[in-house]
Amino acid sequence: MASPSDESPEYVLERHAERQREAEHRVKNTLQLISSIVMLQGRRVTDDAARQALRAVQLRVAAVSVAHRHVTWSDEAEEVELAGLVREIVGDLAGSAGREGVDIDLDLESVVIPGRHGAPIALLVSETVSNALRHAYPDGRNGRVRVGLRRTGDGFELTVADDGVGLDPAASKAGFGLTVAQLMAQQLRGRLETSSGQPGVRIAVSVPMDSQARRA
Repeated sequence: MASPSDESPEYVLERHAERQREAEHRVKNTLQLISSIVMLQGRRVTDDAARQALRAVQLRVAAVSVAHRHVTWSDEAEEVELAGLVREIVGDLAGSAGREGVDIDLDLESVVIPGRHGAPIALLVSETVSNALRHAYPDGRNGRVRVGLRRTGDGFELTVADDGVGLDPAASKAGFGLTVAQLMAQQLRGRLETSSGQPGVRIAVSVPMDSQARRA
């Protein structure tokens, strides 16, 4: 029989947090397994377009994995501190892109959001920054990508701006990466806007803040 102390609110909360940590650990291991399978498949593919598509999938899985690592518990609720999450994802993308002539500037306010929003935000960052690194600087051009995060009156805004070649006027629709970003913005009840940076492209994602979200 459990002792009275075992039934205290503190004990129940700790047991709940422990189960949550175990679940997060299983999720992380599953994501790592998926990433490994995608990587192995990519090594067997000879078509360059297929290889790039599999690499993009691997980056998306990695971004979701980072989001899970940044989930913390506070006052019985899951939270994610966005500045740290954005910083880690951008660092991973910069390292994997291998673009020495492209610098990335970060201007990040500390914003805390509910944990369930971590994965969509991680994918938004991954898609928009990857899009800039892949398409803004063809033929080895140098440049600078600026990633910003700031609080607004009713939420926060994530911006990714480059000084590259700009939007292709011949393109009839957005690429798959920006389509994914648009879907993530919709999932967060936010709004994604793409505009000319003169030069380059600026993507701004405005997300309303839940009552649980706060400044760190």
